[in-house]
Amino acid sequence: MPREARYRQIARELGRDIETGELSPGERLPTEDALAERFGVHRLTARQAMVELRRAGLVETRQGLGSFVRRAPRRVEVTVDPSTRRHRPADLMELAAAFDGAAGAAGSAVEEVLGRADVARPVAARHLGLAGDLVHEITTLLRMDGVPGVVSRYHLPPARSAVTVVDGLGVLGSLGVEIEYVWHAVSAEPAGPTDQAALAVQPGSAVLVREGLVAHGGEPLCHVERRCRGDLISFVTRYD
Repeated sequence: MPREARYRQIARELGRDIETGELSPGERLPTEDALAERFGVHRLTARQAMVELRRAGLVETRQGLGSFVRRAPRRVEVTVDPSTRRHRPADLMELAAAFDGAAGAAGSAVEEVLGRADVARPVAARHLGLAGDLVHEITTLLRMDGVPGVVSRYHLPPARSAVTVVDGLGVLGSLGVEIEYVWHAVSAEPAGPTDQAALAVQPGSAVLVREGLVAHGGEPLCHVERRCRGDLISFVTRYD
């Protein structure tokens, strides 16, 4: 039987330290030089061991700071009640509230507006019943305990581009009118380059895509697309 590569032996030993709690979540790991000295190997071997740990999802590297034991993500379930869904559409604030309820005093969910602009989005414009392709797009990011969790893109008719997003209300709550969902859909996709950058996930990681159209008085008002980290969030529909 071939002998196990030294870097894998080192990665296994460090992984055991993480699993037993000897290395705590958020703790900074020794440098490659320190690991090389500890295990009596070349620095490149220590580097390969760190690559193995990153692939296993046990550590994360922060630019200019080093490698740290990865914190276990806090998984949040959002319950959808189909009987009230049409008249009380769950917005990102419900997801934040669900997280805060699960996390207790130690948790925090914060949504920030990343940007807004008039852009061409033919699919969204068609759902909104617009003559052209131009919509007003507002992009937000929900962080949970500082970890990126959901990127949302709200597409509004250009006539509503002046809406002010109020803290604690989210984009839909800030529209100032009673709204209802016309439809919504949920799918799953592997993370692409944009998801990797925005959600801090590995290539191919599961991303839940939640899309829908909301209306006011029968008039299409906003097309929404949310891209959620599959390791953090799940949606549950109950028919009680």
